[in-house]
Amino acid sequence: MHNFKKTAAYALSTLAAGAMMTVNAFAESGSSSSGQQQSAGSTATALIFQIGPLVLILLLFYFILLRPQQKREKEAQAMREAVAVGDEVCTAGGIVGIVLKVEEDTVVLETGAERNRIRIKKWAIHENITQIEAQQAAERERKAARQRGIATAAADTDTKKKKDD
Repeated sequence: MHNFKKTAAYALSTLAAGAMMTVNAFAESGSSSSGQQQSAGSTATALIFQIGPLVLILLLFYFILLRPQQKREKEAQAMREAVAVGDEVCTAGGIVGIVLKVEEDTVVLETGAERNRIRIKKWAIHENITQIEAQQAAERERKAARQRGIATAAADTDTKKKKDD
């Protein structure tokens, strides 16, 4: 902990020294008009070099962290709104059940062999298992159709070669 305090103090003193140098650079002014223009140009350039990295970091932060998170939240909300009677869902707590009734902000689930009924909030639904299984089945069908298409194309090519011989 003591080393961390020393390192933090050193970093702060270095930043303060850098800030003092920056203030001194901005405080200098030329006596001639061309010197003043040159000074104004260097001031603008220095300002761009100081603010530019901060803006770049904020843009990266937005595109790498915030935007994907917002997209996931939007997809999760759409999934929760699309829950229908008969869907099998899993809650955030790990309870798996079949939807019996959908209300505005709650859902009634039937769980277990004893057919227990639980009323939960929609925000607690973690995934719609029925929807996931349907997507996986469609993906398998798409891959199978693609494989059939490749096999058919290969068979057609073989047939054409045999006819040419």
